[in-house]
Amino acid sequence: MGWRYLVLGPVDPVYRHNVTWLSGYWHPRYHGGQQLAAALRESFAGRTPLWEGVRRTGDPMVVLPALFHALWAGQLSADLGAPMHERMPIWTRAV
Repeated sequence: MGWRYLVLGPVDPVYRHNVTWLSGYWHPRYHGGQQLAAALRESFAGRTPLWEGVRRTGDPMVVLPALFHALWAGQLSADLGAPMHERMPIWTRAV
């Protein structure tokens, strides 16, 4: 048949934990709307610590789910190979 395949090693446990956490925010109900999405892109235009950008954007109870959804959807980026914490840098993806 000419098929080829690639055998990968185990997934880094920190990366797996972060992606598993973010996968809980895949549903569009966590998007938060266009205004909140635009505010997140503005707050995280540079490499901004998570908590600083969240406070700059608004109420953490509203902003955090939208932020996690944006990370899951690839609208924002972070180093998911490192443990997530309040000072982790987050940035807007280059288009």
